[in-house]
Amino acid sequence: MLFAPTDKNIIDALRYMRVPPEGRNDELVRTVAEAFGRLEGYITPRCVWGKFHIVHFDGGIELEGAYIYSNDIARLTARSDECILLAATLGHETDRQITIAQNRNMLDGLALDACASVRIDAYIDWFMREEIAPCLRENERMTSRFSPGYGDLNMSVTEDIIAILNATKRIGLGVTGSLMMSPVKSVTALAGLFVKE
Repeated sequence: MLFAPTDKNIIDALRYMRVPPEGRNDELVRTVAEAFGRLEGYITPRCVWGKFHIVHFDGGIELEGAYIYSNDIARLTARSDECILLAATLGHETDRQITIAQNRNMLDGLALDACASVRIDAYIDWFMREEIAPCLRENERMTSRFSPGYGDLNMSVTEDIIAILNATKRIGLGVTGSLMMSPVKSVTALAGLFVKE
């Protein structure tokens, strides 16, 4: 995937950096754009995914023996009998380079960290569009993706997704006792599948 940051990517990174609109200037935009450029030399984007049958119950869904209690997920998958699970990461070197940058120059480290957050989202959007969508059946569509930590979906569901996808073995993605993903710049998500009428 070739990646050239858009104006929106840069604005999103500045938002992650908590820079208010009135505080944005050419120097900060340049810092972020340069961070995006450096990031491309560190990342090793990888993603695993699968399609799974789901069973609905009041306030959640069950898949592969995992019970996911979430009204948001119940609503997201209300029209679905199957879902997509995915796990993606930018790799351990990304985390290492962010730490190095933070120790050397706080602003550069903050920019690199923010750009990595934007970059993993962009990678997942690309992967869903280019790799997953072509594998769907005719008239089958995906809902938007939903990640643990959003709405009422507990962060602990990250462990279920990693286990179901065998993501530790397949892409080296793990989760700590405090439910932080390792590598940090990683995302797990669920999307419902439905038939377009």
